[in-house]
Amino acid sequence: MASTGLCTGMRIEESLALVWERIDFERLCMKVDEATVHGRAGPVKTEYSDDELPLDPDFATKLLSCSWPAMRKIRASCFQAASPGSTPTHRRPSRTGSGAGWCLVKCPECGAAPGVRCTGFPVKRHARPLIGVHQVRREAATAAGYGGIGWHTFRHKYQTLRRKHNTHLDVQQRLMRHSDIQTTAQYAEMPMENQRLANSQAVRPILVRKSLK
Repeated sequence: MASTGLCTGMRIEESLALVWERIDFERLCMKVDEATVHGRAGPVKTEYSDDELPLDPDFATKLLSCSWPAMRKIRASCFQAASPGSTPTHRRPSRTGSGAGWCLVKCPECGAAPGVRCTGFPVKRHARPLIGVHQVRREAATAAGYGGIGWHTFRHKYQTLRRKHNTHLDVQQRLMRHSDIQTTAQYAEMPMENQRLANSQAVRPILVRKSLK
């Protein structure tokens, strides 16, 4: 799911509603026309969000390699291959931008390694409890710049990469499926290397003038 967010820019609720029949591996594209919130599939965020997305050939291969062939024959969520039934995975709107960056740092209190949950918290079965994390670990993640990581971070990263490669703004808008191009223009950070290049393009002609040598 993280790879899907990074490689397509899809919103998490769109990824959870994606079914195999909407992926055209021959044409290398996927249709995005549903979103899942609280386990129920419904329309996407805006009319402009209802569109086809291109698939990178290598990413398409990755999707095929990590799925069960039998699951692609039925109308089941792409990310439910390891689960019985075909109900889309639960997602709450408030959790898309949650501070999940704690998993990238070691816990100062219990010593849990990055990617490992903190010890001392009960693990409930057949429920969707919040993962127990020591407060000092959250603070350490925030101090390291990881505090605001959530599912939507992958969408922002996808757009930042588009800017890094100087993709035309019209194409950026189409890939992000924004109804307003101003949203696309303000959606991601401008990479410092791009800023430095633009600055150098203006400065170098000045520096090469004989009067400044």
